Amino acid sequence: MSRARYAVLPLVFGLFAGTACGWDLTGLDNICFHSEGCDNGGGYWDLDLPLSLNGLVTAAPTGLPLGGVTVRIEAPARGWNETVLTDSTGRYFSQGLPKPVAGDCAGLSVSFSREGYQAVRVTEFPGLICGGGYPQLNASLTPTP
Repeated sequence: MSRARYAVLPLVFGLFAGTACGWDLTGLDNICFHSEGCDNGGGYWDLDLPLSLNGLVTAAPTGLPLGGVTVRIEAPARGWNETVLTDSTGRYFSQGLPKPVAGDCAGLSVSFSREGYQAVRVTEFPGLICGGGYPQLNASLTPTP
């Protein structure tokens, strides 16, 4: 391997090595990438990530994906809600709760419904930190008798 290939490594690692930069996995601050630090000055990349749920919805007896399922996400503490439909492969992706902070997820619920199936409502999210990110929440619906 040539020396030129190794010369790029310090540059790549240097992008993330600034003392004032890093990932804030708590969601309390924005994600910041800048070698000079992120002090709200110019010239850096500052991300405001939403809390965007995504997942797969399947039919319980067969495990096959269900298209056309209504997925309703509600965050009453923030006065926010969103409704999306699963696509033909049973997948959904929400635009998400913008700029979530601690307390915004109080009372968070996700409902899955489709005609001919029993609705499911999820109100407990173990391990979910109310911050920006893309957690996955899958559901399996049982046909109505």
